[in-house]
Amino acid sequence: MDYQQAFDFIAGKVEEELVKSGYTRQKVSSEDSNELVALFTSENIAYSVVYIKDKQQMVLRSCAMTEEGPDNEWKTLATWLYDDETSDRKDAESIANDFLEGVAGTVAIRRAKQVKQKKKKSDDGNADPKFLAKRFVAFFPELRDEIQNEEDCYYPFRGATFAKEHIAPKVADFLKRAKGKELQKFAALFNTQYANGDADTRSIITIVILNSLDDTAFSTLCEELDEETQKAAKAGRKYKGKQVKPEKPKKKSVSRASNLLNSGS
Repeated sequence: MDYQQAFDFIAGKVEEELVKSGYTRQKVSSEDSNELVALFTSENIAYSVVYIKDKQQMVLRSCAMTEEGPDNEWKTLATWLYDDETSDRKDAESIANDFLEGVAGTVAIRRAKQVKQKKKKSDDGNADPKFLAKRFVAFFPELRDEIQNEEDCYYPFRGATFAKEHIAPKVADFLKRAKGKELQKFAALFNTQYANGDADTRSIITIVILNSLDDTAFSTLCEELDEETQKAAKAGRKYKGKQVKPEKPKKKSVSRASNLLNSGS
């Protein structure tokens, strides 16, 4: 059984188990040719089975879900070596059984409950500035290459700087022509990302992007925002033109798994 067959077998077994709990297998593919990926999502949790070709590793990962999809803060739950030359069906079955315990055992049940409780208790989301930037690609496709260039040239992702240089000007131009449902859809992006965003993301939305707008554009967009985002936008308006504390680079976590679904690590 080669690695492709083993991956399909293991992912299939995981799918059979997760479907019982209401999970859905998503049609995804990793941009990284070195990986095979299977993604399963529910309302609160996402699981992925990944085969990393050069390391010959079969990996089970999980992360929390947001309204936009997986938050991409993947945590590795199990890692197994699968070598085409020495591994066989019995090895694939052993890996599958271990992965099934990871997604359906008592620890998995506790994990789902903890994520659900965290969502209820916390007003802050965990979507970071890079996640925010990628949401704007739906409106500004050219941002895809600009985000990639930022990731290639800088670490960590300079959320505030990127928003100021690449997103804010596009937002201002967009608001000059946007009307009706197009404007409502654009405002909905701000509402969702403000609700799901971490502290840095919320500040970028209000202090960097919205405060870059002139009064006319600001009022146009503000009228379409929901109550929470509108309140934050108006509160942040008092900082327009003032210096704010620069963002501090965050230390890279050596345990953080590489992101999937077009997210960088």
